[in-house]
Amino acid sequence: MEKLILSEDEIVRICHRLGKEIDQKIVENHNDIPVVVGVMNGALPFMYELVKHINSPIQLDTIKVSSYDGTASTGEVKVEKGPDHNLEGKDVYLVEDIIDTGVTMHFLKEYIKKMYKPRNLYVCILIKRNNIKMQYDEIADFTGLATDEQRYIVGFGFDYYGLFRNVPYVFVPSIKDIKAWENLLGDEHKI
Repeated sequence: MEKLILSEDEIVRICHRLGKEIDQKIVENHNDIPVVVGVMNGALPFMYELVKHINSPIQLDTIKVSSYDGTASTGEVKVEKGPDHNLEGKDVYLVEDIIDTGVTMHFLKEYIKKMYKPRNLYVCILIKRNNIKMQYDEIADFTGLATDEQRYIVGFGFDYYGLFRNVPYVFVPSIKDIKAWENLLGDEHKI
């Protein structure tokens, strides 16, 4: 590990704070039961910790998109799985692990508004990267941590070719880590 970004304790504290903020918004809105939609696969650990701290009744759902190949964004977002719930007229809380370049979040917000017509669409993210390569300056309604860290991160949903989403903290891997992971994965995932 090169650098720890968020410890397990920090993540729980962030989820507690965000859960209370979302709970307050749900109570203020007085609408039907909201749907919390996690972006697969990266946001699932965050979503599952987050919803433990929301006291209001909610429904859970997922959407799956892809825009990364290993450690780099492809710049193109594709929907692989849509939500199962009818989101029309509902308050939707979209839960994502990170806003990096803004490409995925910009796409998701436009896609969900157009395809599912929610009453309100709120965005909750674990990490907002103050990215020098920002293409869309997407703002989240609920943000866990804003960081200037530009290096690739792993853990708590963030992965390296599908590995290490289960690590309970977020970190910048070292070059030694990445070389070990390449050996573990084999030739097809070498940088």
